[in-house]
Amino acid sequence: MSALSGHLATSRGALRRPGFAAVVIVLILAEIVSAFELSMMYVTLPTLIKDFHVDASTVAWVVTAYLLVSASAGVMGGRFGDMYGRRKVLIIVLIISGVGSLVSLVGGTLGLIILGRAIQGAAGAVMGLAFGLAREHMAKDRVPVGVSMIGASALIAGAGGAFIAGIMIDLYSWHGIFAFAAILAVVAAIAIGPVIPKDQVSATTEKPDYLGSLLLPVAVSAILLGLSSSSRTGFGSVEFIGLISLGVVVALIWVWWELRTESPIVNLRMFKNRQIALIMTATLLAAIGPIGGMAVPSQMVMQYPAVLPFGLGFTATTAGLFSCVTALVGYFFSPLGGKMAHRYGARTVFIAGLTLMTLIIPIILLGYGNVGMFVVAMSLNSVGISLTYGALPNMLIEAVPASHTSETAGTNTMVRNVGQSTATAMGAYILATHQDPTTTLVSQSGITSAFVFVLVFSLLSVVVALFLKRKPVEWVPETLEQRDVRRGKSTRDSVNV
Repeated sequence: MSALSGHLATSRGALRRPGFAAVVIVLILAEIVSAFELSMMYVTLPTLIKDFHVDASTVAWVVTAYLLVSASAGVMGGRFGDMYGRRKVLIIVLIISGVGSLVSLVGGTLGLIILGRAIQGAAGAVMGLAFGLAREHMAKDRVPVGVSMIGASALIAGAGGAFIAGIMIDLYSWHGIFAFAAILAVVAAIAIGPVIPKDQVSATTEKPDYLGSLLLPVAVSAILLGLSSSSRTGFGSVEFIGLISLGVVVALIWVWWELRTESPIVNLRMFKNRQIALIMTATLLAAIGPIGGMAVPSQMVMQYPAVLPFGLGFTATTAGLFSCVTALVGYFFSPLGGKMAHRYGARTVFIAGLTLMTLIIPIILLGYGNVGMFVVAMSLNSVGISLTYGALPNMLIEAVPASHTSETAGTNTMVRNVGQSTATAMGAYILATHQDPTTTLVSQSGITSAFVFVLVFSLLSVVVALFLKRKPVEWVPETLEQRDVRRGKSTRDSVNV
């Protein structure tokens, strides 16, 4: 048994498998915590801009801080789950997430809110761990539907996050959002105990890649801080160039380290597998585009005054209810997406979801001020997200061995969160450059530019997805023995030279 993965050491036939429905419900609840903590803030952004008298670029850090930590947590959590037990690690990250919610709750400044949001980012590990537990405890023929429902549960969280945030803002304040998030995290952690069996993992001599897990968020944070501040400093400023340069240099050091360390936080050699490389690339493009770039401009369309050509005049509660209904419409398609993935392949479902999200953007652009067209567009967008989120884990399962499910899914979560962070930073920059400093309102040209930005990356994600194989070759991780042989050969070659 490979020490690299620290995977299950017992015969699953000797263990009593929990019921399919019970596993799906508790893992969906856990995933809702992660996705809720992200989605709840989009409705809150206009309120925070007014309450703290800051611009869109500054307040965007309540989203970006979460995504940055979430990116590293997704990889680290997945790695620790494969090594030490997914159930144990999942409960720990949910508790940490709850603590972050409490920090934001008691914080009276934007800085403390951002700090709490960063701590909440530990929940970024949930999805990778949930996929690993689903594959571990479900019958093989039920896995496609199960992971599709878990993956698409982000829609439920998006629906609940938008709706609950809207109610809290209109009836109380943004503080109530964090109180609800803390309670939800605790409930999810408690629910896992009696349903998911205790971890049965082999002993491992591997040492966690702490350096790699520290270098990664530093690199990403520097780059995104430079991008988010560019609307204030300009692309030619010393601050912008310095931050971008720092990020690139640290990223190169991180790549060098990951390729040399024995237990990398991200096994970069997995990208030699064509299918995995394409999946990650399409995920990144989709995260910058429709997955991460739609939320902010669409919320502004809904909550801006109806007297503006593009505004619909919704209150925060109405906007939340609208997002809730359209997201639930999309989630109803998640079981169908799983069945389609099982029958026709996850690639087909993935391409269909990306294509659908791409097609709705022209509908929004051509239907400014038309509530009916906006309802149709956002409902179809939710269906597209549901299909895409459901297909992603199934594509990864087709391409990786069971022992590396959480690690690879965690890496995919990292890629998606980096993409969403980029989308938030670039979207904030685009909107800030079209923002009236007196009223803080963004002009129609700014909203249009943000949607066009999303459209470009949506198209690119579809193009990349078309190159995915229907029947991929499974990635076979390098064993310790193979690595020693390779390194020995490299040493001999360097000596001979």
